[in-house]
Amino acid sequence: MWRQSWRDSVRGSKTVKDVTAAIIPGIANIIIVAVSTAVATAIKDYTNKLVSNSAEKQRSCLLSRFDNDRLEQSEIFGIEEEPDEDEDIIQAKVIEVAADIGVKIEANDISIAYRLGREGGQGRPVLVRFCHRKNRNAVLNKKKELKKKQKKIYINEDLTPLRAAMLKIVKEQATVRNVTTRDGKIIAWLIDRERPVDINTPDDLHKVGITSPDWKRLKLDYLIQ
Repeated sequence: MWRQSWRDSVRGSKTVKDVTAAIIPGIANIIIVAVSTAVATAIKDYTNKLVSNSAEKQRSCLLSRFDNDRLEQSEIFGIEEEPDEDEDIIQAKVIEVAADIGVKIEANDISIAYRLGREGGQGRPVLVRFCHRKNRNAVLNKKKELKKKQKKIYINEDLTPLRAAMLKIVKEQATVRNVTTRDGKIIAWLIDRERPVDINTPDDLHKVGITSPDWKRLKLDYLIQ
């Protein structure tokens, strides 16, 4: 009788062994699939995060970009244009404008000066590139003297098209009482605030009450598509 019990026990052991042998590969496959899926998901999430961060950095770089070459340049509006005027004549007119506001500029302080826009246009501004930034800054710092003398000549920084569009939008806001630019950065004084606010990108326009920038007007609508 004990032999029969022993045989039954052996048979039972073989059955458990067989079942275990059949189950383990299945469990292993489930674990492999689960781990592979988790790893693939983690890699995908990490890749998406890298792409997102890269896109955000590119967007931020694009929106805040300011060409350093422009820091030596200014635009002057209102200088009377003559037929067939050459660069020397334009330079002489720039020097005259500078002298009128108390800034001494000589011909060798100007790298280049020329009219913007197509020839034959009316009231074309002059783009001046100074040899040194200090000369440009000296002219910009005294440009208010033109208003005091009731001169219809205006001197501005040479802004990128994006900054120029942003400046125009800021000037249109009822909450803004005064606005200027400094090294490409827009500085606005609000009616209800004493300290000015700095605007460097379209995202900063909320500081003057614009909750959603007009991306189409800024020619950046492709960024939100």
